Amino acid sequence: MKPLSLCLINMGARGLELVKSFPDVIPTDSMSQLVYKTIPMGSNPGDFASTTFNDLNLTSYIFRIPTADQRDNLASLVAVFNTTDYDATSIKQVFSWVVTELEKKDLLATSTLEGILPKLYKGFSKGQFKIEITSTSTIKFDFPKQGNDKNGNAIDKLSDDLWD
Repeated sequence: MKPLSLCLINMGARGLELVKSFPDVIPTDSMSQLVYKTIPMGSNPGDFASTTFNDLNLTSYIFRIPTADQRDNLASLVAVFNTTDYDATSIKQVFSWVVTELEKKDLLATSTLEGILPKLYKGFSKGQFKIEITSTSTIKFDFPKQGNDKNGNAIDKLSDDLWD
């Protein structure tokens, strides 16, 4: 499950703004539309949104980024696909887990998310990631196995057990 791009959207001084997109492959005109579809009106932290526009399919996780001197800010992690053949449940699990882990470690900030976006993107391709946030904080996640090939998964598991 490899997304076309991952994006971080933030509620900025001028409304919803793109903080970062990795890789930066989405045309500018589509990106401006995408930004406004990722945090629908009335969204709350913890909500998920999925939508389609043009030929792109989006799944986003909406969360709150704490700030010390102002009110907390809404943001969204977004996976963009050019196909409908992806596992939205896994994306939701990964995004909510990353935000929760960063929050637990008191590292949830726009700059942190911006920094890990490329590693998170690569993790989607590999089906797992291990990201060092600081010298003492690392987050690791293995994507759930997809149930499409039930016998293949059993054979792989047996093979892993035999060779470990």
